[in-house]
Amino acid sequence: MTDDGEVRYETVFRERWRDRRSGGARPGELIKQPGWIDAGLVALGALLAAGAVAAGTMTVARSEALPAVVQGNSVTAVLADAAGPAPGTAAQFRDESGATFDAIVVDVSTTEVTAQLKRPGSASAGKLLVPAGRQRLISLLLPRLW
Repeated sequence: MTDDGEVRYETVFRERWRDRRSGGARPGELIKQPGWIDAGLVALGALLAAGAVAAGTMTVARSEALPAVVQGNSVTAVLADAAGPAPGTAAQFRDESGATFDAIVVDVSTTEVTAQLKRPGSASAGKLLVPAGRQRLISLLLPRLW
């Protein structure tokens, strides 16, 4: 009851809140985050570090696309500035429609590469995909840093 004679009702939760509020908070107590957030941030940092290490050590195969034409089961491709693949190297021919055919490199000169298709195809133009070495995954994902 108040001095005016009015009856006031307050909940227990409000009293606890008022006590905490008037008690003075220690630094960092007003904005206290749950403990699982700290554990999640540590786990996220560990996964990020593990991913960076993995990307720095893993390599991926690169291929080079050479303009080519098919005649029967033979593919002839123009060799540009790059070094040609060794005879016996597995390659693929991709025609203009996007169909891919397996091939084996049989001859390499300074200006062209000849490959043999495993099954004859119709005369068409396309690209001969030959392996061009390996590249680190991190340099593929972040090319400007490496």
